[in-house]
Formats: sequence, C-alpha cells, structure tokens
Amino acid sequence: MLRTVLAGLRARPLRLLLSALAIALGVAFVAGAFVLSDAVGARLRAGVAFETRGVDASIGATRRGAVLDETTLAKVRAVPGVAAAEGRVTASAPVRDTTGRPRDSAVTALATDPGLRPFDLADGRFPRTTGEIAMDRTAAAGRTLGRPVTVFGEDDRPRTFTLVGTFSRPVGSGLGGAPLVLLPAALRELSPGTSIGEIVVRAAPGAPQLVADLTQAVGGQGVEVLTGREAAARLLRETAPDSTGLTKFFTAFAVLAMIVAAMVITNSFTILVAQRARELALLRCIGAGKRQVFAGVLAEAVVVGAVASVAGLFGGLGIAAVLQGITGEEVSLPLAGRTVVAALAVGVLVTTVAAALPAWAATRVVPVEALRTPLEGRSARPRWPRAVLAAMLLAAGIAAAVAALNVEAESGAALAVTAMAACLAALLAAGPLLAGPVVRLLGVVGTPLLGHPARLAALNADRNPKRTAASAAALTIGLAVVALVTTMAAGVEAGRGQGLAEQVRADFVVTSVAATRPLPTTLAGTLAGVPGVAVAVPRHSFSGGLGPYGAYAMAAVRGDVLGSLLRPVVVSGRLDRLGPGELAVSKELAAQTGLAVGDRLQAGPRDRPVPLRVVAVYDAVDAPGADLGLALVDLGQQAAIALGDRGYDDSVLVRLDPGVSGDRVRPALEQALAGAPLARLDSVAEVGDQLSAPLRGTLDLLWALTALAVLIAFAGIANTLSLSVLERTRESALVRALGLTRAGLGATIAAESVFVALLGAVCGLALGVGSAWLMTRVASTPGEPVLFALPWGRLGVLLAAAVLAAPLAALLPARRAARGSLTAGMTEQ
Repeated sequence: MLRTVLAGLRARPLRLLLSALAIALGVAFVAGAFVLSDAVGARLRAGVAFETRGVDASIGATRRGAVLDETTLAKVRAVPGVAAAEGRVTASAPVRDTTGRPRDSAVTALATDPGLRPFDLADGRFPRTTGEIAMDRTAAAGRTLGRPVTVFGEDDRPRTFTLVGTFSRPVGSGLGGAPLVLLPAALRELSPGTSIGEIVVRAAPGAPQLVADLTQAVGGQGVEVLTGREAAARLLRETAPDSTGLTKFFTAFAVLAMIVAAMVITNSFTILVAQRARELALLRCIGAGKRQVFAGVLAEAVVVGAVASVAGLFGGLGIAAVLQGITGEEVSLPLAGRTVVAALAVGVLVTTVAAALPAWAATRVVPVEALRTPLEGRSARPRWPRAVLAAMLLAAGIAAAVAALNVEAESGAALAVTAMAACLAALLAAGPLLAGPVVRLLGVVGTPLLGHPARLAALNADRNPKRTAASAAALTIGLAVVALVTTMAAGVEAGRGQGLAEQVRADFVVTSVAATRPLPTTLAGTLAGVPGVAVAVPRHSFSGGLGPYGAYAMAAVRGDVLGSLLRPVVVSGRLDRLGPGELAVSKELAAQTGLAVGDRLQAGPRDRPVPLRVVAVYDAVDAPGADLGLALVDLGQQAAIALGDRGYDDSVLVRLDPGVSGDRVRPALEQALAGAPLARLDSVAEVGDQLSAPLRGTLDLLWALTALAVLIAFAGIANTLSLSVLERTRESALVRALGLTRAGLGATIAAESVFVALLGAVCGLALGVGSAWLMTRVASTPGEPVLFALPWGRLGVLLAAAVLAAPLAALLPARRAARGSLTAGMTEQ
C-alpha cells in the first residue's frame, strides 16, 4: 500500500501542486506571524544590550524627591574600583526640521568615556564645543554636516548649533533614545532645570565589591544601585513590547489563511477521490481493506502537507521581511525552533484534518465501482436537511444580531461576532443550494457577451453545485473579512469627522509641538486680538482630585463661552456653560464612580478641599487639542482642584466671526504665533486628518494581510478547475469535435472561473457589509459615532479584482484543456 501511495504521488504531481500551494501560503502566514513577533523581541534585546553595554553598575532614584546631581556623581567617581562614571541626562528639545517647522525631539549629554556611550559614530565626529551637535542618522536625513541646526531650549528660545556628526543605535527596539547629542555644558545651558536620570559606572579590573561599595557610598534615601545585568533585566521588563498583542494580531490572519487553505484542501481531495473511484475500487478488489484505503489517502495528504509546510516556512521568512520593509523597520529574521515546529505541525495537521472527510468517503467506494464508468453529476441525496440546517443557522444569526442591538457595547460586540459567524455558517451550508440558480442566471446574462462558452460554463458549474459552492466558499470568507474591515474603517473615519464637526465648534486649534512645553499664557489674548477672531480661549488638561473617588485626567476651559466652542453630547443635565463650583463628568467616569447629576463632592487636595456639584454627564469625541478628559471644570476652578503645578497638555480654541473665511484669517493667525515658536495651528479638518491617518495605515496593512487569504482562495479555484479539466477530458474532446474551437473551450473554462469568483465575491461582500452595518450600530455612541458609510471605491476594487483575477486563475487549466488531443481525449476512460 505504501508503494501504491508513492506511485500515485509520482503519477499525479500536478494534481496536488495547487493544493500544496494553498497550504504553503497558509503556513507562510503562520511562520511569518511568529518570525515578526520574535523579531520585535530580538530588536528589543539588542537595544537593551546596546543601551547597557559597558555598564557594570547603574545608580538611579527609586522615589520622588530623590535627586541625582553632580555631588552624587562626584561621590561615585571617588569610590575605589570605579574606572569611569557618567551621568545620563535627557531633556526635551524641540528641533526645527528641514522645512522650517518645529518638531518634538529630545537631547542627551555626550558621555566623556566612549565605553559608556549607548550609540556609535556613523559619520563625522562627536561634539567638541558647546556650539556643536550630533544627530541620530535617521533624524539627520536630509541634513548636511557643517550646516546649522536650530534647537529650542527650555525657555522656548531658538539656539543654533553646527551639525558635526551622526550616530547610530539599534532601530525599532522601542527604547526611544534621544536623537540629539550635546556636550553636558551645552545641555545645561539649553535646559538648566534638568537633573541626572541615571549614573552608569564602568568598573576597573579587579573590583568585585563595586556594587556593595557604591551602595555604601551613595545608597539609601531613595537611591538604588544595581549591577549592569540587573539594570538590563529591569529595562527589558519595563520596555517589553506588546509582542503578545502583535502575535495575536497576525495569528488571527494566519488562522483565516489556514481556514481558507483547509477548505481548498478538502475540496481538492474530494475531487481527487471522486476521480479515483475506479482506482480505489480496483484496490479493494485485489484485497485492500477500508483502513488501508483510508490510510493511503491520508498518507498522500501528510506528504503534501509536509512538503508544502517546508516551502511555507521559508515563504514566511519572505513575508516577514516584506512586512518589515513596508513598515520601515530594520529587517530581522530570527528562526526559532518554536517557529519551525509550529509551522510544520500546523501545515501537516491542517492538511490531514482537511483530507480526513474525503479519505473517509474513499472507504465507501465498493469494489463494483471498478466495473463502472465514473460520471460527474448532482448527488442523489435529499437536499432538505441542508436547507433546514441553513435556515436554523440563519435564524440563530438573526437572533444574535437583534440581541446585539439591545445590549451594552461590550456584550453587543460579542453577539455581533456570533451573528456574523452564524450567518457565515448558514451561507456555507446553503452554498450548494444557491450555486445552481446563481450560475444559471450568470450563464443567461453572460450569453449575449460570450455566446456558447458562457452557457457551457454555466452548465459545467451547475453540474456539481456542491463543488462549485466549495470553490467559492474560500473566496467568500476572505472577501467577507476584507469588506467588514474596510466598511468599519470607513465608518469610524466618517464618524470621527461628524463628531468633530458637531462637537468642536472652534474653527482652529492651537497646540504645542511638545506636550511638556505649555503654550505662553498670553497667547489666547494675542490670538483674540486678530481681526476676524470672535473668541480665543485656552484649554488645559490636568490631573485633578475628586475627593474619595481618586485622581483623574480632567480638562478646564472658560465656562462662560463653553457652548460656542465645545458641544459634547449631553447624556444628562445641561452643559451650555460652566460656573464656579460646577463639574461635568464623562459617561465613562459616571459609570466608574456612580456620579450623577446633582451629586456633590469635595475635590482638590485633602488639606484644602473645594465643593463641587455635578451638573452634566457628557460623551465627547477624543481629538488633539479638544480632549475633555474624564471630567470638565471652569478654567478658574483648575488651580483649586489640580494635583500639580501645571497641566500636561495645553491648547487654544479659536472661533471666527460669523461669515469670516478661515483661509483669509489664517495668515494673520500664523503671524500672531510668531512669538510662540512651538505653537502649531490646525483647522478642525486638519485635526480630523490627524485622527484618520493611523486608521488608513492600519487599513492598508489589513488589506495586504487579507490579500493572502484571497490569493489562497483563487489558488483553490484554479485547482478545482484543473482537476475538473482532467475529469472532463472526453467531454472537452467531444465538444471540440462538434465544432467548439480551442479559443472557445478556453473561454468556457475562463467563464466558469469568473462565475465561481462572482458567486464567492458577491456572497463575501454581502456578508461583510451586512456584518459591518451591525458592528457600526453596536459600536456607535453619541459622543464617538461610527457611521455606516459604504466605501464604494474600495468595495468596487474588491469586486473588480475578483472578476479580473478569475481568468488568470483559469489560465493554466484553460490552456491544458485546449491543448488536449481530440483522438486521445475521445478514448480517455
């Protein structure tokens, strides 16, 4: 039996080629997901090793109030066994880019000891005077050595340095090292209030008790001394990336790809078993038992799965490299043993499981089949059980969808996913019932365009509707996911735009390019004096105490003009204005604390509480410069309830006089901002673009990932057509003998592929769009609306791509059918 299996594999390599391709693509996705996850971890470990190289001891402050200064550094250098000690200082330092606009950045001090520098010289040299600067080579792109670089100090005044060198460090590690390097004296001048963040020490040879000696000299009172390895381990823990989330993200698409691949494999082996009915019956005649037949078919699947998995493993490396290149990351391809085992195991297991049902069907072939001529046609089994199952699944999906619309968002999301899964299962169950009528209709529509090839294609597809539906099902799943994600993304983008337009009544928002650098206190008054400006009001984000409820991120704005600038959706109460002693809380905070309109509380520091009364519960859109946080108070109330000296985010909201054009006033506003070099002026439309940009990038990545599942689906269509061509060799020869040309036969195969693709594409788009409608209804809130906005352009591209790709999938099967010999085909058994 083993020799028979091997002989069969040698005799039918092309029949199994596309089946193997489907598995190889799916395995490539699985392997790529693991490689990408491992690459993130490898980059982080490389970055940590780079950051702590040469460090034998690390000294840091462990509590607020503990300060590392020059006195501490001098004590460290005086400890026996210390070869070198450096204070690492990092400060905010916005820099003017090559276009002249200020950008947020950071600067660090150049260590005197080269062995304690966490970067390497790439070009030029490091600074030698206070007027020189070095930049990370990525940040220095577009700049030339010897040219001036403008950096803004702590007082927001611009200072000019000469670029003398560039340096490099591991990229993509997530450590976020400062891209600017100055001498310590220059950094102190730029940012006088910055203290040492960490003292790193290089030990002299033969100093085994260095950490103990350092602890005795400077330890205690909130100062901790660690070995270099302990410091590296802590840094690794604190900056560990969300590799678990990344793995889950890519694994979700890997699962999708493997499900589609499994469907292709099942369909392929089902066709192969049907075509080999006489061969299997002959094996039964000469003594092969059912178990041997079952094992023989599974053995073929295992061989196919193993070969495809090896190819897919290397394909996964290629996918990981391409995705890293697209995202701009340094290409890293760590191949761990876990990745190899998982890829091979998944590929072989999925192939084996997918082939189990066809293998079981092979055991039902009776020896008398060896005497019959196999005929392709409709199954004689009753169709009503399939119809009943599809109806039950559809009813379950509708019930879950109705329930999702009547519960909270979190529970509704789970029910919506359940509804989508149930409807997908109903669609797959009803596929053989729908395939016949649909392809017959497509044949009628296509006949005026293609003539007899369209009619023959419809007859061929309708002859075995179960096979046609199985071929289309893989495409249905892939396009359903793409349509769902695309429509949801369009809905989120449209909802944010509508939320901004309805809730942010300001025409312009002025923010600081560096969150740690507040805008000048006089800026709002300056902008208010610009002709055409009706009102300009500062908005502050800060941490405020709400008595027994704790500290929360809050916002403050002038309450007397609140309604003319910001109009969040009011869930309860009123919010046209805010006065002293009044508090508005977000829907989220109300749910967390139980606060409601009319409640009173003592806010602010414990030693000087301030009475506040809740006057409104709101739901607001989250936008840069217009974020209302979890609670909102009048601007005059901020100082009394804030838990710090100043806020962490400032902005100025500008509203123009009625009928005044923003384009006409903008130049005057830009001129008024000349005294605030770090201020950034954005219209509300530009703020919306900032919110949508990451969403568009994510959508493009999702399209690229899901395209692999669609590619597998088309491989399945090509495989089905190839096997069908072999199955219909005599029929193809007969129609050619009756007058159908080679081109006509090829057009018939291509039309059949288009019909199958259209069936899968239309079902997938309908399911995806319908699920997106349900998701938008569940996820939408008054403050953060998610609209049901159909992206006609992208959906049209999907449908057009499916129609255009179908003839390509049929290219090789059509060529094979057209090249067949008439005489040989007529004598085929």
